[in-house]
Amino acid sequence: MSRRLVVVLFLDLVGWTRLAERVDPEPLQLLLEQYYEVCSAAVEEHGGVVEKFIGDAVMAVFGAARSEEDDAVRALRAAFQIRADVAGLPTPGTAGRPPEVHCGIAAGEALVTHSSRAGLRVVGDVVNLAARLQSTAVAGEIVVNETVAQLARPQFAMAPVAPLTLKGKAQPVPALLVVGPVDTGEPTDDGSPMVDRHDERASLRAAWHRVAARSAPEHVTVVGPPGIGKTRLVREVLNAVGAPVVTGSCPSYGPHGDHLALVQVLDALTARFPECRALVQSDPNVAAVLDDLRHASRARRPDSGPGPGVEEVSRVARDLLGAAAAGRPVAVVWDGLEWAGPSLLRLIGELGTGTRRLPVLTICVSRSGPDLPGAGPGEVVEVGALGPAHSAELAGLLAAGRATAEVEAHDLHLLDWVTAGGGGNPLFIRLMIESAVPGRPAGELPPTITALVGAMIDRLPTPARELLGAMAVIGSTFTLPRLAVLGLPAPARDVETLVEQHLVGPLPEPGAYRFVQQPVHEVAYGRLDKHQRLTWHRLLAQGDVSPAFHLDAAVRLLGDLRPYDPELAELSRAAGRALLRDGTAALRQRDVPAAIALLTRALELTGPGDDRDRPLAVLRLSDALLLAGDTAQAVDLVAEAAAASTDPRAQRACRVQRDLLAVRRGALAEQGVADLGREVDGAPDDRLAGCRFAQVRMLVHLGQGRYAAAEEAVRTALDHARALGDDYEQDRLLVALCEVRQWSPTPVTAQLAGCAELAARFAADRFLLVPVLVARARCLALTGDIDGANAVLAEAGAAVEELRLTMGRVLIDQAAGVVCSAAGAPAEAERHFRRAAAALETAGHTPNALTLRVQAARERARYGPPGAVTAEIATLLERRAEMDVRGRILCMSTAVRLVAGGDALDTGIGDVLALLRQTDDACLRGDVAFDLARAQRRLGRHGDALTLARAAIDSYAVVGATRPQEAVRAWM
Repeated sequence: MSRRLVVVLFLDLVGWTRLAERVDPEPLQLLLEQYYEVCSAAVEEHGGVVEKFIGDAVMAVFGAARSEEDDAVRALRAAFQIRADVAGLPTPGTAGRPPEVHCGIAAGEALVTHSSRAGLRVVGDVVNLAARLQSTAVAGEIVVNETVAQLARPQFAMAPVAPLTLKGKAQPVPALLVVGPVDTGEPTDDGSPMVDRHDERASLRAAWHRVAARSAPEHVTVVGPPGIGKTRLVREVLNAVGAPVVTGSCPSYGPHGDHLALVQVLDALTARFPECRALVQSDPNVAAVLDDLRHASRARRPDSGPGPGVEEVSRVARDLLGAAAAGRPVAVVWDGLEWAGPSLLRLIGELGTGTRRLPVLTICVSRSGPDLPGAGPGEVVEVGALGPAHSAELAGLLAAGRATAEVEAHDLHLLDWVTAGGGGNPLFIRLMIESAVPGRPAGELPPTITALVGAMIDRLPTPARELLGAMAVIGSTFTLPRLAVLGLPAPARDVETLVEQHLVGPLPEPGAYRFVQQPVHEVAYGRLDKHQRLTWHRLLAQGDVSPAFHLDAAVRLLGDLRPYDPELAELSRAAGRALLRDGTAALRQRDVPAAIALLTRALELTGPGDDRDRPLAVLRLSDALLLAGDTAQAVDLVAEAAAASTDPRAQRACRVQRDLLAVRRGALAEQGVADLGREVDGAPDDRLAGCRFAQVRMLVHLGQGRYAAAEEAVRTALDHARALGDDYEQDRLLVALCEVRQWSPTPVTAQLAGCAELAARFAADRFLLVPVLVARARCLALTGDIDGANAVLAEAGAAVEELRLTMGRVLIDQAAGVVCSAAGAPAEAERHFRRAAAALETAGHTPNALTLRVQAARERARYGPPGAVTAEIATLLERRAEMDVRGRILCMSTAVRLVAGGDALDTGIGDVLALLRQTDDACLRGDVAFDLARAQRRLGRHGDALTLARAAIDSYAVVGATRPQEAVRAWM
């Protein structure tokens, strides 16, 4: 039993019913026997098999037992022969008028079965379609579907007819009328020389020479249909110009295609260029990222840690490419980008912008132009079909290259057939030459490639053919141990057969192989019956080989085969859990497009009634959508999930997530928090809702300046996350804790200890490490270790630049402002604060941006003319309603510090102190008390000034901020 592309031929005699009314049964029986003999002989002569006779109707199939490249052509030739031979039969009772037939032919996928009772059986819509096409044909006509026309048009002339309305078909069916055979002439293969392509070659050569001459990057996209020779064109041109080249190819199937292509490029850079090897040896982080990527290209294993984030991967790729291109021009070829995911396309675009001063020629090879985010306009080279003369030239060269006595004996016919049937496609031409059997005309394609590859597969020895199918289920790359998971031996002779036939090729890793061409992989997989696919996908998942991918495939297959199977529900839940794990792993790495795709599918599989995994999938997908900037969809998702669920825990988790999204947008009233809080507190065993609701409380407390309460809320959330064993939540919350503690009453020494612990945890993920380093730098500045703070900021800044973290630069500037202020460099502090404010304003974070503008103005007041600062503070005061609590307090205390009159001072002090009572930020309280002390002294109130100065020192002492204490004492 197998699935395959078959060609089904239906025909019957015209007017048989009327004839049977008038003619005696004996002459009719003789006519039928002669008719059956004509049909059987023609079908068998052309390599088909008669599946059944039904009265005067005949059903024949081509490609059922064994595919041939020209099955559609054979079916048409058989039909024409039957039409001609039937016309020579005597027809009883018709005064010598010859009988006529009408015929329908359709090509498509079908399930082919063999049994001792039923013999050969072909099951699929293609059978019904052929019968319906035959019913529309009038006497002598042969009507075919589009697939037959694609397969046979070069050798048969076709005339389109109006789309046919057929019984049982929801939509009109495109069809064509076969006019007759076409006299064709010429041939082809691959592994092959390049012919023609003069213009395309010139374009690529010119691009390379521009890159080399200008020491500037360019990118070129080479597009064309599959098999047209895009890859060979690029390879031959780059070889001809002597370009150092590295290549990565995206597979069409499997869970880790993006990783695989990237690993190929990075490994090639390391293998080819000494500078890249030196970088790997000198930078352990680069080596670690490469090692993690190699593992990820085989399987994503969440339990082994998140691995490097997309930012780190991008940085390593830029560094290796930069090292390679530092002393020479380099070509990077990305092949098969029609299969690339958005993450890889984004990375390729980023590499283009990240190598603006380097001589790098990036060539993207795809069936259509890929969308590369961030990449500028580049040249597009379109590769079209070869003309007949060049097809013949290529075919002749290929046939000569494999010449033997047998091949030479039928070369002329072979070359004629290939040139006519290859459609100008070099891959088709090459496959036709390789699969041709002496003495038998080969066939043609589109879905030509399916037919060609199918024929090659059918000509393999049975063990090698079965082995190829198993390899296809594993993925575009595979290892012999993974075949063992399927319980299949992999004899060396069978593997070698597949290698010799250019179907698979070895990889550098011992025992690892890849499909040489995507069509081979696709056809080998597609020819397996779905029961076999289902069995093997499940075995691979059970063997922990990319379980999410294989379980998902198994669910789809079981749904197709037995949609009411009670096992489907449990299999779907298992696949949903595996996809949830992989989606969470992608989310931890900030691979947002992959996370959204995986989590969306996980959500589909868990179903509304799955109250164990569905709430978590909803929350994770909501997080991913939020990271992607799609807040509206994140909100809609949790609302719909809450409405669809009947489980109180699931509903509660969704409502908590809804409130978490609302508080992030500043759209949640405190009363709403209190109401939901009572419900969550009443369900202490609901760890998921408890964890997320503690984060709601944290954000509310932060917005109101209650930092100790915010820290306590984070710790509560962490307790829940640890109880759940949820590393994703723990990572997020540990970073939040580190940031919140900067403003809470936690002593600086404890903050530094916490930073050290987190720096070790996040050493491999510098995206999460950056905020930890920033917090540590601020703590060191408060203790007076300015050199230490600057060193930490330099480390964080290097990570930010290498990973291109836009908001990370804001964090660096904020912390640098604090460090410079503590170091007595107000002008530098002002510059950092203003730059951070501008970036936040651009990003739409107005409250934080205004706070930083207040801090910048305060630094300017330390060295600049007071008039300008007073005016700026007055302007900012008018916008204090837009500020967060810290910003409002600092703005008002700065205004008091600069105010001239005594009455105004007293009023301002009262307002500031009233507002200050809302917050427990010890350093903020110290800063404000010091502001007020300076204001009092300026007005001659020395006693009040000293009292406030001592209050400032006491506030700083709460957290151990020695540097500002020293500044106050010096002032006193």
